[in-house]
Amino acid sequence: MTVIVVLLAVLAAVPVWAQTPAPPSAQASEGPPPPAIRRWIDLQHVHLSSRYRWVEASDGRLMSSTVQWQPQVRARLLFDRDKKYSLHVGAFSGSQFISGWNNTGGGVGVFTGDFNIKQLFVSAQPVAGLDLQIGGLYMLRGESTEVTTYDNDAYIVGQRASWRPSEGRLAEVSATAGYIGDFREPNVFERLHRLTEWNYGQVLVGVRLGPRVRLSVDYTHEAGREILRQGLSVRMPATVPLLTTVRLEAYERLDPEPAQGFNVMADLRPHPRVGVTLGVTSIDRRYGPLNADRYEVGTRFYSIGSLALTRDVSIGWFQGHAFNTAYPIPNQRRFELLLTINPTATLKRHGIF
Repeated sequence: MTVIVVLLAVLAAVPVWAQTPAPPSAQASEGPPPPAIRRWIDLQHVHLSSRYRWVEASDGRLMSSTVQWQPQVRARLLFDRDKKYSLHVGAFSGSQFISGWNNTGGGVGVFTGDFNIKQLFVSAQPVAGLDLQIGGLYMLRGESTEVTTYDNDAYIVGQRASWRPSEGRLAEVSATAGYIGDFREPNVFERLHRLTEWNYGQVLVGVRLGPRVRLSVDYTHEAGREILRQGLSVRMPATVPLLTTVRLEAYERLDPEPAQGFNVMADLRPHPRVGVTLGVTSIDRRYGPLNADRYEVGTRFYSIGSLALTRDVSIGWFQGHAFNTAYPIPNQRRFELLLTINPTATLKRHGIF
């Protein structure tokens, strides 16, 4: 089964209602003027999470049974009133490339308090649609996710140019050149000297196949590996009950040791406060370890869920179970129970940021 055939089959199966335009959103009512600090600082995301994580290997060994915590802050410093030039900052917990959590000392492991600026880059948008970046960058995934690309905690140092037109079939063209490595050095200030080194390159193209359907394709050179990736997402209209989004992503490693894998997932909304994701993924034995540590390699079923208790507080879970995997893996079964406090919207609503 080639990836192109799979993508074409999915596109052919997308019903007519997936192509109908979404109804126009109601115009936001005018509110109080923004706080003065918003002229200089755009707080994009701030949250604090805790989770219990349990992991069992395929040989029955207990790999993890611990309580962890995770602070995250993303913001940008604005140099001009039009927000065309800015300095982006991302500070997170975790001690390495695929780790964004610290141990509390409850269960396996001792307390850790890692908190580093992992991303720090300058962004310039001299004309509408063009974005130029240099520094410690986030990974670019297109319509794919951390399952088949890179862990959400990943980082690189380099340069990126992106063109994102607001209309037409073409949604994005991005080119990235930089350095991927220093996997146990999350602090960006200890990695910025890599700006003159290159072992990573990516070209990504995103396409609007319809008002609710998007496709991305990218070629990545990653420290000697050559990888093609594709991602397809279909957003359902409000008239469709329960199902909100379907996503299909795949990859082909061209060199070395050619192989391929996929991830299929569906987002469900059984209640306004409840979100559920169900998925099946198959990652070849030698693809890791830079994709998400929840999945790593092997074939597995997984589910993710969240329940909003209040506007700022939610609880959730992750559950994964590998099957039909003929080689040893460290995460045959995995379960997480999470608590997240995310006051970002409240801080903005009250004019604090």
